[in-house]
Amino acid sequence: MKKSRYTDFRAYREKILFREKNQVEIQKEALLSIALVFPNSYAVGMANLGFQTIYRLFNEFSDIRCERAFLYDQFPGVTKTLESGEELRNFDVIAFSISYELDFPNLVQILIRAGITPFSIDRHTKEPLVMAGGAIAFMNPTPIEPFIDFFYLGEIEPQLQSFLPLLLQLKQERWERSELLDRLAEQQGIYVPEKFKKSEVKKIYQSARESLPQYSPIISPDGHFKDMFLIEVGRGCGRHCHFCAASHIYHPFRIFSKEKILNAISSFCHDTKRVGLIGAALSDYPHLFDLSQELVDHGFELGLSSFRLDVINPEFLSILERGKVRTLTFAPEAGTESLRNRIHKNLLDEQIMEAARVIAGSKIQQVKLYFMIGLPTETDDDIEGIIHLVRTIQQILVGSRQKKSINVSVNAFIPKPFTPFQWSAMEKESEIRRKRRYLEREFKKIPGVQYTRKSVKDEILQGIFSLSDREVAKAIYYKIQNNTDWQTAWQQTAIDVDLIIHQLKKFEDELPWDLMAYGITKERLWKKFIL
Repeated sequence: MKKSRYTDFRAYREKILFREKNQVEIQKEALLSIALVFPNSYAVGMANLGFQTIYRLFNEFSDIRCERAFLYDQFPGVTKTLESGEELRNFDVIAFSISYELDFPNLVQILIRAGITPFSIDRHTKEPLVMAGGAIAFMNPTPIEPFIDFFYLGEIEPQLQSFLPLLLQLKQERWERSELLDRLAEQQGIYVPEKFKKSEVKKIYQSARESLPQYSPIISPDGHFKDMFLIEVGRGCGRHCHFCAASHIYHPFRIFSKEKILNAISSFCHDTKRVGLIGAALSDYPHLFDLSQELVDHGFELGLSSFRLDVINPEFLSILERGKVRTLTFAPEAGTESLRNRIHKNLLDEQIMEAARVIAGSKIQQVKLYFMIGLPTETDDDIEGIIHLVRTIQQILVGSRQKKSINVSVNAFIPKPFTPFQWSAMEKESEIRRKRRYLEREFKKIPGVQYTRKSVKDEILQGIFSLSDREVAKAIYYKIQNNTDWQTAWQQTAIDVDLIIHQLKKFEDELPWDLMAYGITKERLWKKFIL
């Protein structure tokens, strides 16, 4: 969205709301007001199914008014909601939905701009309660602990019927902040840093038997998934790749029945013919073929998140073609079979080549490939394997009846909490740059291959936020307040970046996220790590 299209925030939000197709009704008068904040752009936030779901669920609850707010880069001083244009500081609760570690500084920036005391311990009792949830918040909440009054850890749906009435009761009875936090700390899945005692805060999950798939109640032409109805087919992943947090924090792996998905689409997808199927393990959804075929037969266009190359066959591709899918996204992750096996990706070279041959005979126009560098035990032979794999795929696609392009994205490996690789060291910046330069040089020699560059500094920063503890909050605040660079912020707050991300950890080391339970024991993860 071009900044020049809007002269002020009021014109911006009116245009956004006018273009949205929003099924959520907001109560004008309610006992409790919540500002649901996504600390990134509108386009990114509206592509997030969890954010949309919480917005819908909060507003379905009697006596609650929930409005949305985002980081408005084109209006740097603005901290207002979209729906009413109300200032964040006038709400009872500020609820941050966090899906990206790099949004931690944005969260703090929003609090400061809104005139809300950033550190929770100094916050006045008349200021809003500040809570946080979302995937990143319940992987490792500690880097932003000092800014948050309480966290909701895990999937919120099963606890709404007890959590929201408690907030309403506390508001109605006008509890003081300290007493209010005491009450919240007693609730399952709620983590109040100020009141925390050394015991596990268990996350909350609900089985697929008692839940419905999340879907997007708002369809917008200004989100990343333009005018698309999003719906999840499952939650988590049963493959448990050693680098992947989604398959471990959303445990156990659950799928939704085809009937539930089709019923949700029939009930709520009225204003578009574009349906996006979402899931960390989309390829493993057992009814993917039948579901896609039924949607296409009813005239829907399809959008698919990344899936495995070993599920590609001519019949499935013919359905995708009818669904106007022109780009397929795959993540081989590593260039050699041996490294893929070590990270538990378990994808054979021949399976990849067979998928390429099938795609070559289709109308698919673009293939996107995602790889990682800096994985544990990786060698330069594995880097050569990426080049060989891309070149081989390109040679297969060259012979197709329709011109096709390949887009390659190479990300640095970042150790994630609650995975077998949480004890791993992240590669040094100089080594990541060396490998990237070599890959870029070699990709330029392969016709039809586009290479997407990544910011190494952002990846290093993401690694720090992924693995650090509450001490990092001082650096985040220092950087924002002094408008300085990260290197200066680390130095001025005595943060040892090398110790946080570049040192191999031991099993007995206390990890910042050890305060939480997540369904898979630390011992089990360690056994996978040392094999």
